[in-house]
Amino acid sequence: MESGNQILDILRLYEYSMSIGKSLDYYNNCDNFLKLLLKRKNLNACWILRLDQNNLIIEYSIPFGDHNTKQEISTWASDYLNAIDQYALEEYNDLFDELSTIAIDSGILAIIRLDKSSFLFLYSIEKNLCHKDLNQLLPVISKFSVTLEACKAYENQNILLQRLEERNEELNNYAHIVSHDLKSPLRNMDALVAWLKEDHGKEFSKDALNYVELIGENITRMEALVSGILEYSTIGLKDFRSSFIDLNTVLKDIVSHIYIPKHVCVTVLENFPTIKGDTYRLQQLFQNLISNAVKYNDKEVGKIEVGYEKQGKTFVYYVKDNGKGIDEKYHSKIFNVFQKLENNKNSTGIGLSIVEKIVSNYGGKIWLNSELKKGTTFFFTLSK
Repeated sequence: MESGNQILDILRLYEYSMSIGKSLDYYNNCDNFLKLLLKRKNLNACWILRLDQNNLIIEYSIPFGDHNTKQEISTWASDYLNAIDQYALEEYNDLFDELSTIAIDSGILAIIRLDKSSFLFLYSIEKNLCHKDLNQLLPVISKFSVTLEACKAYENQNILLQRLEERNEELNNYAHIVSHDLKSPLRNMDALVAWLKEDHGKEFSKDALNYVELIGENITRMEALVSGILEYSTIGLKDFRSSFIDLNTVLKDIVSHIYIPKHVCVTVLENFPTIKGDTYRLQQLFQNLISNAVKYNDKEVGKIEVGYEKQGKTFVYYVKDNGKGIDEKYHSKIFNVFQKLENNKNSTGIGLSIVEKIVSNYGGKIWLNSELKKGTTFFFTLSK
């Protein structure tokens, strides 16, 4: 008979264990495990309380009692809970009135520590809880406690992700508003400068005319900077259109539309792969790298090569030039926003930041090899 009871105990422990961890929802896990436990042990109620200083916060309760919000307890009751190592088994006493979520005037209460500040309470009117039962249940309840911690971590992660998405949305909206508000007066200033030159240009001295030209150039640069910031802020938004893209066509269009001086030769290798992505962003990625290679080429005969290598299942794309080269100490900085290696009035310092963000958005990575006065090669992958 004793052997039969042991087998039954083992089967029930297995049943309890299998009811834990079926989801990452805190309340679902409590329902699955604790309702089964109450049914099999013929218990009357259970609840989980979290101790916060001298306040109890009810996290779960069957049945859900009247005290469903934070309640203050005596220092004695708080000290009692903190002194529990694994569990305590108590017959009805005044302590119940402070620790129970339902009205209790008799019975037995098991108080089991779940973690540093949380406790599981099991209540039986018929006093059908004993030390043997609790010692058998402790390993299963320990698993239950770990699962609850995982549920809380998952819930906190989702909350943080939701807040992050909200903040990103706010920042993107802010970027649009600011760029619109900044572009409007810039356009007005540009128009005023144009009218000033048209109506009074002949009356200006040579210095005054130069100043007006500088104002116009700075307005153009400021507008490009604002547009660059807006472009950077919108990379990664969910409304990108994804389709299969022939990179051969994309690169052919780029080379035919950007300004390439006569002394610079751009060579694009054949048979680029077709990949899935957003046409505009991929065009922007290659165009920024090719334009940079053209802009910063100081050789009498500039050579730029756009190609790719297949390494296992991964395509590694590259843009290679024989230009000025980049000092190694700047390799980790050039992808930062507004980072410029020289004072070029036509540069906003955002181009490579946009490149890095596009590559990152596609789950890839970007790096470079460079030697001063000999040239630079940018490599990148597009995992997605």
